[in-house]
Amino acid sequence: MPRRHRMPDVRSHVSIPAFVVAIALTLLAVPAALAHVDVDVGDGKYVMEVGFRDEPAFAGQPNAIYLHVGEYGTGGTKPVDGLASTLKAEVSKDGQTLSPPLVPMGDGAYEAVFVPTETGDYTFHITGTIGDAPVDETITSGPSTFDSVQPLSAIAFPPQPEGASAVESAVQNAESAAALARNLAIAGIVAGLLGLIAGGVAMARAARPASAVVVEPRPAPSEPSGKLIR
Repeated sequence: MPRRHRMPDVRSHVSIPAFVVAIALTLLAVPAALAHVDVDVGDGKYVMEVGFRDEPAFAGQPNAIYLHVGEYGTGGTKPVDGLASTLKAEVSKDGQTLSPPLVPMGDGAYEAVFVPTETGDYTFHITGTIGDAPVDETITSGPSTFDSVQPLSAIAFPPQPEGASAVESAVQNAESAAALARNLAIAGIVAGLLGLIAGGVAMARAARPASAVVVEPRPAPSEPSGKLIR
């Protein structure tokens, strides 16, 4: 009986390379962004890792300046703690500056919490000392440093129509104005009622008759008896 030979599955040999190519094309289509940037300080004795705590960073979402400090050694880098009192973190955008407190998180990591309210690039300024090394480093977000702030609409779901946020803001402002007008109207009505009550009390007091004055009669003078009193 002749032996049958199994034909190779051509589809499996074709689908795997196509799948790999599809993944590669997808990865190439996504813009690359650096999470954090490393900065050497103290003549190369220390390294600071700086960036947003949460990346990608989105406008309107709580975030923080992330700072990690390590000391170079023969076995790599060693975390440096105890710098919350010697280092200062500052964030600036469009001429405005904020200095949130730097909070130690352990293992050489520190955070300075704030909420980025606008999209675009932010600048972090780290100053102070690490040991005996002075620190004065300014880093701005961008393609070669760390992630810039993106609009929240990039991850919003379900997506809101254009101008939805402006409409919501207008509605909230209208509701606030209506509440204020309502409160003022209530206050005016109460003041008017108090005025009417006060006026009624005054009119009642003015219409009250004066109390009668009782005049006692004077005794009549006694007539002379005609007798001469010696």
